[in-house]
Amino acid sequence: MPSTIAYIQPDNLRHPDYKPIPPTEQAVPVQEPGVRPARAVPYRLQVRGEADFSDGTVKIHFANFGTTAAVYQVYSGDGQRGPWTYTVGPQTELSDTWLVTANGQTEYDLSVFGPNGFLRVLEGSIFGGDKANLESHIINDHRRNGVVLEIHNLGGLSRRVRVVDTYTDKTIERTLRPDESLNEFWSLEDTHGWYDFIVSTDSDQSFQWRLAGHLETGHDSMSDPAFGAAKRQAQVEPKQTPAYA
Repeated sequence: MPSTIAYIQPDNLRHPDYKPIPPTEQAVPVQEPGVRPARAVPYRLQVRGEADFSDGTVKIHFANFGTTAAVYQVYSGDGQRGPWTYTVGPQTELSDTWLVTANGQTEYDLSVFGPNGFLRVLEGSIFGGDKANLESHIINDHRRNGVVLEIHNLGGLSRRVRVVDTYTDKTIERTLRPDESLNEFWSLEDTHGWYDFIVSTDSDQSFQWRLAGHLETGHDSMSDPAFGAAKRQAQVEPKQTPAYA
């Protein structure tokens, strides 16, 4: 009788006499193109970051307006500190503060990860009158199936602000005077509720904030179209990763 050593077992049990043979030509799996139905998730996440130039800190507020606990993880861009983990219960908020100038550093680079593709990336400089201090956050608009991106210029100089929607390649530019805010509505009909915005300014190359995630409505949706695409339409120039204390 022929050997059955490489036969695939018909169940999920471990069989000591089964020895799988790896393929000769091995390759990384490729994401299937297109989108798939996705179940609703119980999360409604909100994160706000703020840089305080007066004391050299970055403060991040974590909120959870969903029906189950959510876990956030924060990573430092230098890879030397963290990650920091925060479990936020339903209808709960908490915050934490990073002292950027602790070891004489002036630049910050923090990334916040949450469930279902939630991402906030905060990059910039905490020191210098010419450095941008633009607070950005997302306001969910369930009635219109979209989000409002709010940007507030907390600095003392006017800034030409640039926003790129990496799904559609749509770009807007506005000049914000000191203490002026921009509120821009973005429809998410064509992306099944997914968004990914990059906020930058030409007057400060160290500054770039990224806000990505999914508008959670409590209803079933579709998977992220960026995962099923060959590549994201808008390409963002890579940046130098600053040292962070």
